[in-house]
Formats: sequence, C-alpha cells, structure tokens
Amino acid sequence: MGADRNSRSKAHGFSALSTSIGVALTLGLLGGIVATVLIVNDLRSDWLTSLSVEVVLAAETEMAPNEMEQEWSSFPEVAQASYMSADSASAELEKELGEPFMDFLGAAPLPAVLELKLEPDWMSASGVLGLSALAEDWEVRPEVVRVAYPKRALQRLESGFSDWTWPLALVALVLIVVVVAQILNVVRLSVFGRRHLIRSMELVGAPPTRIRRPFIAEAMGYGAVGGLLAYGVVVAVLGALQPFLSVLRDWGLTELSIIFGSQLVMGLLITGASARWAVGRYLGARLDKLM
Repeated sequence: MGADRNSRSKAHGFSALSTSIGVALTLGLLGGIVATVLIVNDLRSDWLTSLSVEVVLAAETEMAPNEMEQEWSSFPEVAQASYMSADSASAELEKELGEPFMDFLGAAPLPAVLELKLEPDWMSASGVLGLSALAEDWEVRPEVVRVAYPKRALQRLESGFSDWTWPLALVALVLIVVVVAQILNVVRLSVFGRRHLIRSMELVGAPPTRIRRPFIAEAMGYGAVGGLLAYGVVVAVLGALQPFLSVLRDWGLTELSIIFGSQLVMGLLITGASARWAVGRYLGARLDKLM
C-alpha cells in the first residue's frame, strides 16, 4: 500500500510539474505578444518625438530671444524651445557645407529660427494630423513666417504603422487562440488522469460544486506558477534584447507590470475555466466514457 501510494504521489507530482511547464510555455507566448505590442508602440513614440520642428521667424520681430524661448516653451505641446539667430544659422550651414559664402554675401542668408522639441505624450497621441493642425495655428502668429518639419517622412511612418496594424492584430488574435487552446488541452489532460476519482466522489454524494472546487484551485495554482515562470522567461529575453533595442532601456515597473499582470490574469482565468469544463465532462458520465 505504501509503495502504491508513493507511486501515485510521484505520478501526481510529475503531472503537476509538466502541467505548470506547459502552462508556462503558452503564457510565455502571450507575454511575448504583449511585449511586442509595447515595443512597437514605444518605437513609434520614439520616432515621432525625435523629430525637430523649425519655426522660421520674421526679421522684424521685436521680442528678445530669451523671452521668445520662454513663451514657446510654455505651450503644452512644446517640451523645449531653442532660439537660433540668423548669424548662427548661417554659420552652422557654412560649417556643414565647408564654403565661406558669408564672406562674399556680406549678410546672413538664413532667417532666425526656433527649434522645437515636442512633448512625447502629445506627439504620440496626436500624430501627423495633430502636428499639421498645430503648425497651421502657429503660422498665423505675426512673428512666424512658416513652420517646417519632415511632413512626408512622418506620413510614411504613420501609414506604415497603419498598414501593419490590422495584420499584426490578426496574428496576435490567432496566437492568443492558440494559447487558450493549448492551456485548455494541458489542464484537460491533467484532469483526465483523475477521472475515476471524480466519479468516485460523485458516487459518495459529493455535490458538483464541491467536486469542482479542488480541481479548479489546483489548476489555478498551475496558472500562477506558470505565469511566474513565463514572466521570468520573457524578462530574460528582454534583457538579452536590451543592447539592440534602445526603447527597452527606458522600461520600468509600468511596462513589466503590464506583462506580468497579463500573464498572471490570463493564466488564472484560463486554467480555472479549463478545469471547470474538464471536470464537468466526467460528472454523471457513463462507465464506458471513463475507460
């Protein structure tokens, strides 16, 4: 009897381990999907906020440079404003071209400009359309001649993200369905090994709710352990990718919490629901179904 009990205990322990690993592998795929979505969103924000907007100023403006910088920096959409005089702009261009054209021109050929860095959150939310509308509002100001920014490059970037949004969403949906189906199959196999125990509990008069409860609790335990293991795997992969993806260096508790929370919640929900469904298959089942 003792040997038989030890054998059953070892078999149950192996089943628990294999179930937890199976859940962890599938939740790792889910964590990879969530991490990919976050990375793509951060890359988009990084590209959008790295651009500079140049406000070309009229020559007759009477506002002092420091006052102009303070005023433009106070706008909610602007993170930083840097004034560059006509002489400085022309000298910078002369340095880039390597030609001393100011010596024979006798005057700075370029106008004074304000170089603006936009707020990342605003730029990420507003995109090209928001920046275009903002530039039109700024061009109405009396001290502004025009607002220059790489409009075509931004439009291509936005259209590229838009073109890939639906295909990537479809792929993510298919992968999530695979995750759910795989976890359901893993839990079902775990319950299948104890189908006779379910039938025995039912025969001694245990109500269905009481029969399901320990199986659901055990399965959710597998989901919690699998979520922790999957989170560790995803964090290890992200750590290996950090030297190649600069956006990962700015990640903190928020991004990691989103990944961990999605894995843990999905693990608990799917394993619990799977165990309830799997146990229900054997409640009131005929003997030939249990063989």
